[in-house]
Amino acid sequence: MTTRASRKSKATSSAACRPLGGLPGPRSGRLHNVEIGKQPAPPPLMRALASLPAGRLGAGVVAVGSMLLIWHVMSLYFRPWVPDIGATLTAIGQQLQSPGFWDNFFLTLGRVLTAFVAASVVGAAIGLLIGLNERAEAFFQPLLALALAVPDPVYIIFAILALGTGETAGFVALTIAVVPFVTNIVRSNVHARDRALDEMAQIYHLPRPVRLMAVLVPQLVPALLTAMRFSFALSWKLVVVVEAIGQPNGIGSAIFHSFRQLRMREVAAIAIIFIITMQLLERGVLGRIEKRLLRWRD
Repeated sequence: MTTRASRKSKATSSAACRPLGGLPGPRSGRLHNVEIGKQPAPPPLMRALASLPAGRLGAGVVAVGSMLLIWHVMSLYFRPWVPDIGATLTAIGQQLQSPGFWDNFFLTLGRVLTAFVAASVVGAAIGLLIGLNERAEAFFQPLLALALAVPDPVYIIFAILALGTGETAGFVALTIAVVPFVTNIVRSNVHARDRALDEMAQIYHLPRPVRLMAVLVPQLVPALLTAMRFSFALSWKLVVVVEAIGQPNGIGSAIFHSFRQLRMREVAAIAIIFIITMQLLERGVLGRIEKRLLRWRD
């Protein structure tokens, strides 16, 4: 009985393995003309992307390559308004060898640093005051909301109309335009501080200077660094706008002068040099300061 059952089982299994409907079964080792275990080769573009280094370096390479490709295509269809890459590189070399460019560059850099320091200090001080004092917050809150809603060029235009086209007008316009953003960042983080630490300082009767420097400021270091980076990024952009509108010299004035003469290669060259320099300062100087002050988090 056992032998008959086993034979019957083998016959049933062999019948189940036969092709249905007389269709030919799959050939051994191949399925639809593709070898089992092997995949078709990817297209060349996918192979090129796969060969790029992984991580932030690979992402940077892809981003720069995409920007250059878009620039090249636009230079083919929008000449002479979009200069080609080769002509722009030649113009960059000419600007780097020009003494007039460096005069404008260092003048603009001085204005950027002055506006950045003034806006950071004033904005941080007002933010601390608003965050710690309810009466000050009640007074400054409507003004802060209004200042954040006003477009930045409005400050520049009114400052030039009121104070002329000198250095004072640009400094006042930049400071007024940047301060509200710094104030808002610092005030929000003061409100989000750990109240339990304030109660501990009050229980131990710590003096106010000690409370400020040992309890409050360490909690606000990340917010202050964020406010500084935002202030710097906004300052150098607005400085260029101020110079283009109402200053006879500087990077913004040079860009506007080249644009009026339709020398688009010079416009692109000056802008690229200045943008790269500002990014190096922001990421190199401010980035290193941020890493050093926040090293305790690691």
